[in-house]
Amino acid sequence: ESYQEKAWRKFKEQPLVPIGTLLTCGALIMATVKMKRGDSQSLNNWLRVRVIAQGATIAAVCAGTYALGSTAGDETKQTRQLDEIQAHREARAGRDRKEFEDRLKAA
Repeated sequence: ESYQEKAWRKFKEQPLVPIGTLLTCGALIMATVKMKRGDSQSLNNWLRVRVIAQGATIAAVCAGTYALGSTAGDETKQTRQLDEIQAHREARAGRDRKEFEDRLKAA
């Protein structure tokens, strides 16, 4: 899985987190611009927007973690089943390899 594929998968799992992050960064950039211009009233408004966006982002992270955590049991069961299937295949391959080596020795 490449970096872009992983980022896209994470975005699909929790789309509010990257959006909230971009909003937080945008508000911080606007606050910086207003600070350089000396517009203190607008600066304070943008800093408030940043705090709200940052709080919403943290809430989205917590909600997404809770939602993914509730489905983790299903994924764990599937992972366990896949591991059992893989172990069975490896055991069968080991037996087949041993039988093949025995036939080679006999020949």
